[in-house]
This record gives sequence, structure tokens and C-alpha cells, in this order.
Amino acid sequence: MARPYPRKTGCGKDMKHPFAPDKILAHKTRVSQWLKRGVSRPITFELDVTNRCNSNCPACFGFYPALDSSRMKLSDIQSVLSQIRAAGGKAVTFTGGGEPTVHPDLAQALRFARACGLDTALITNGLRLDSGLAAAVLETCIWTRISLDAASPAVFKATHGLGAAAWKRTLANITALTRLKRKTGSACTIGIGFLTSPDTAHDIVPFAALGRTLGVDYAQYRPFLRLHGGKDPDYSSARVAAAITGAEKTYATTDYRILNSAHKYGLIARGELARNYGKCYGHNFAAVICADMKMYVCCHMRGISSYSIGDLKKNSLAEIWTSAKRAKTITFINLKRCPPLCRCDSFNRILWMLKNGTRPALKWPESGPGWQHRNFI
Repeated sequence: MARPYPRKTGCGKDMKHPFAPDKILAHKTRVSQWLKRGVSRPITFELDVTNRCNSNCPACFGFYPALDSSRMKLSDIQSVLSQIRAAGGKAVTFTGGGEPTVHPDLAQALRFARACGLDTALITNGLRLDSGLAAAVLETCIWTRISLDAASPAVFKATHGLGAAAWKRTLANITALTRLKRKTGSACTIGIGFLTSPDTAHDIVPFAALGRTLGVDYAQYRPFLRLHGGKDPDYSSARVAAAITGAEKTYATTDYRILNSAHKYGLIARGELARNYGKCYGHNFAAVICADMKMYVCCHMRGISSYSIGDLKKNSLAEIWTSAKRAKTITFINLKRCPPLCRCDSFNRILWMLKNGTRPALKWPESGPGWQHRNFI
């Protein structure tokens, strides 16, 4: 049985930025092996236990096609988690896909992941974070983030497609979760997330205020991305950048952080959305397993059959990772169809420099300013 996480309340001054782009450098051995051999083992796994969802987001970024209703059996989840650990995986995020909390066995799955020795995390919409599940999350997860994307019922309706009753229930669940954290002394970091766009910029500052009221450790902002092959949204709104700056100045404290994907907003501000690398290498370090038991090149390609690298119903994870099918599939990656600022973009920029000798004298740091949750790259 894995050693329980130490108990500590709040995040305080010790909470470092968990979204820094250079966390790949915290894994010198894996990166060095890849540079020498061209092969690697994943560090982080995203696991979709279900494609079913209790939300109705108009711009859903989950499994494609959205009508797929696959759900893993608990025995399959346990098998997959064991294989992740055996393959050298260090962290697993339960995400979607669909909404992980609608899976009836999620609490057991979280506890099994932790017992395997995996750093465990959960991304959820918060609608089903009842007391029993909340206790399991606080017991097993290093962090959990609630995708709220609003500070008002009106914007919640626009982003999640749900009404005032669901909004109130979600806020009540978050409040109960933070209170339980304080009561138990759990070390789990609790955050709320906001995908920014010009249409919802007016809710950015109020969102920071809401997070402080709810008692979470941080409010996080990330730019809304398009689906693979879709049309780019408006990334360049100055209103978004100004609002995030205002939110941090007004509401950040030593115990409550206002966080954002600063490297992504920096690229937006400089007009540098175009990739400065010619290949995707990031898929070597962050793997995706979906509820249909298939593995895909990355999270942006969930459900796109041409980007499936293997089926866990037919082969083991180890077999898939070293298979000819995976080697062939990754040659199909078309960066022009991938969304700018994608899941792997930040460490792709670093890996490209390392691979092509434009940063030959790199000194591997022992720690970084943003290396909290270092196994979640």
C-alpha cells in the first residue's frame, strides 16, 4: 500500500505554479533516454473512465463523437492502472472523455490508483462531488480542479449549457469540499478552472472573487482552444489579458493564488501562435487512454480513429507502446490541423530545441519555480 500523503491545510507561500511549461525538465532521465534512443516511456497518463456526461457544454472538448457512451468496467480500470504503473507511469489524471464522477466506481478507482503508487488527480465539473466521493478525492488526489468556467448563472449556462439549479449545486459541492479539506487536513490542492474567451471576459475578475469565497486554493485561467481540425477562436482579446491581470492584483493572497497559463498568454500577446518546431515529440511523454479502451496520440485526438495507436482490449499497454501501429500512426500527425497552444505545445518547444541542438549546453536544474505536481506535465 502506498504511503498516504502528508496532511497540510491551505497552500500558502509554499504553493508553486503547477502549470509551468518547463516541468518536462524535471524528468532528466526520461528525456535523456529519448534523446539517445528516440524512444521513451510516458510520465503522465490521462484516463477517461467514461464518455457519459451530466453536463451539456455547447463547445464540448470531450470524446469525439460526443454521442459515444463507452464506460470502463472497474476490473478494466484496475488492469489499466496496474499496467500504467508497470510501464513506468508516474501520474494519472482522471478526466474526460466524459465526466469521471458519473462513473459509479470512481471512488474505488481513485483508491486503487493511489494504492498502485501513482500520483493521482481529478478534473471534474463538480456536479456529482457528493460527500462520499469528496472524501475519496481528498484522501487520494494530489490535486483536483473543478471546471467551472463562469462566475454567474448566465455565463454558466453559456459555457456548460445548464441552468441555475446546477450552478447552485456545483457551488455548494465546492464549498463542502473545501470545508472537508480543512476539517481533515488533506493536502489535496483544490482549484477552479476558467477557459477564457472574449465572450466571457466580463466574468474573469468576478471568477477570482468567487474562488476566494468558495475557499479553494487557486483560480486558474487558460485560453479556450479549438477542436482538432476546427476553426481558430479569437485568441487575441486584450480584454482577457487585462482582466486576468486585474483579477490577480485584486484577489490574490498568500493563501489563494490566481494562476494562468502565462506561457500561452505570452505567445498570444506576442503574436507567436505559429509553431517553431516541425514535429510533435510531446506524445512520447503524456499518454491518453479513453473509455473505449483505445489509446490515442493525444487528448486532442480522442475518438479520431486515424489517431488511435492501439486497443487495450486486444493488446497490453506495453505492446501498444512499442507497436508498429503506434510508430506508423504518429507519422500521420498534421501540426496544421492541431490547435495552437495544444496540450503538448509547451514542452514540444523545449524538446525541439534539445533534439536539434539549439540548446546543447542545457544544465538540468534540480528544481524549478513551477514544479509543484512535477509528475503532471
